[in-house]
Amino acid sequence: MSLYRHTTTCRLLYAPCRDRYTRSVYQEILPNTGAANVSTVGKEQYLALIQEDPTVTMDISTAGKTSIKFGKGSVTVSIGTAQIPTEIGKIDFEVLDAPTPFLLCLADMDRLKVYFNNTTDELVQGNVRIPVIRK
Repeated sequence: MSLYRHTTTCRLLYAPCRDRYTRSVYQEILPNTGAANVSTVGKEQYLALIQEDPTVTMDISTAGKTSIKFGKGSVTVSIGTAQIPTEIGKIDFEVLDAPTPFLLCLADMDRLKVYFNNTTDELVQGNVRIPVIRK
């Protein structure tokens, strides 16, 4: 009999997935080849970041500027824009009322002249190399 079955319940097994992108822990920025034109972040992850860096703000005058559809889900409209200073430059993230991490789009990677080296797990921009941690 598996010890695993006795010590873990479905609730514990699925809780990390359901709660991964909350305001309790900032999960960093993820390069996302599926996000071609717009870098996005869920409201909860934005709130997690501002707990660590209160200087980051959201421009709510841009609310509604962007509409995003994740897979077969419904369209989500942005509630504002947050400009995030990073090691590779400033990135504008459209803030969504959706449980998503900071997703760095290809257009911003192109603009910043950054690429992902999957053999070394790094974002590369000239001589700058930023480790990417696989989760």
